[in-house]
Amino acid sequence: MLLNDLLQESNVSWWNKALYVLDKLFGFNADGNSKLKRVKQLFDQKTGEHVIYLEYRVKSANQSPIRHSTKSINPKRSDKTGKDSK
Repeated sequence: MLLNDLLQESNVSWWNKALYVLDKLFGFNADGNSKLKRVKQLFDQKTGEHVIYLEYRVKSANQSPIRHSTKSINPKRSDKTGKDSK
C-alpha cells in the first residue's frame, strides 16, 4: 500500500497510520510488532505549546532481550555490629 493511499484511507485509525509511517521511517516491517503510546502530555507555559511525549517500540524478529546475571554487582553490606552492640 502506498503511503498516500494509507493516509487518505478513512477506516484506518490515526494510531495505525502513525505506526505504519514510523515502521517505514525506521526500516522495520509493518507486521504488527510495533507499539505506539502516549507517555505524557503537558502545556509549556513559556512557549504556549502543548507537548506530547510518545513512546514507539518495535520488536524485531532477529533480536532478543539481553539477559542479565542474577548476581548483584554491588551486594548489600551486612551490618557487622549487630542490633545489641552500642
